[in-house]
Amino acid sequence: MKAKLKTFFISVRNRWGVTNSIKKSKESSVEILGNILYTSIRIKGNSKVVIGKGCRLRNASIKVRGNNNRVELEEGVFFTGNIELFGDGNSIKIGNNTRINGADFIVHNGTNVEVGARCLFSTKIDVRTTDSHGIYNADGERINLDKNIYIGEHVWIGRMVSILKGARIGNGSVIGSMSLVSGTIPNEVIAAGVPAKPIKNNISWKE
Repeated sequence: MKAKLKTFFISVRNRWGVTNSIKKSKESSVEILGNILYTSIRIKGNSKVVIGKGCRLRNASIKVRGNNNRVELEEGVFFTGNIELFGDGNSIKIGNNTRINGADFIVHNGTNVEVGARCLFSTKIDVRTTDSHGIYNADGERINLDKNIYIGEHVWIGRMVSILKGARIGNGSVIGSMSLVSGTIPNEVIAAGVPAKPIKNNISWKE
């Protein structure tokens, strides 16, 4: 009985609590099974936000503008930061029990970001699938197209790391503070630098 009451009161606070603000279009949907505080959710268009069971959002902002977009935080995610999906057909998925202590995710123009389970993000991290502004050649063709980002399972991202469009980070790897990831990082390495490159192989890490 106590567990049911607790779940009920959390659901009421999530939706109507003074610290949270949820505004959405009529055709969009927001499903909150976790616990949010000081969080803002804004959706314009036909899109969906799913916050899984056991998730905790603190000082978070989710902005979605366009159609057929999806934000999904799987079970047990802790998230502080900002998520922005602009355009149609974008998605972000954050895996079970990943902890993000301060990151901005910018996802535009039909791209997606996937973050695996049990990852650990430090603070002031920037993840973006886009350059935000188009660059064109002499024929008027855009040459800086937006690209997907993939981050594997059990990845540790250090403070002030930038992860750019097209980046792929393998399972079990560690990215050193203030690095810039623009290419592919293999599994189970420490990578650092601008651009980030492996500096140690066959590593493992524990929280």
